[in-house]
Amino acid sequence: MESYERLASAIIIEAVKDYRKAIRFLKHHPHTPELDNDSQQNALRDKVIKNENERDAAERFFRSGWFEMLSSLDGEVLLKKVCEMEVG
Repeated sequence: MESYERLASAIIIEAVKDYRKAIRFLKHHPHTPELDNDSQQNALRDKVIKNENERDAAERFFRSGWFEMLSSLDGEVLLKKVCEMEVG
């Protein structure tokens, strides 16, 4: 495997890890109106928002032209498989 292929694989693996971590967290801590209205839960709300942003960034990456340049995989299929593994 060439160096650039290893780098591309590493980028994709890290993106999958980040995506899995975010959706796993959000499965157990969904963003609810109650969370937004409870000032005592600001820290949790901030974590939820951080994980929503991480999830959204990963989804954009897997649907991007950059992902297509790095891999011959179908980004939508990969997202679906990872989501099925984490959420069920």
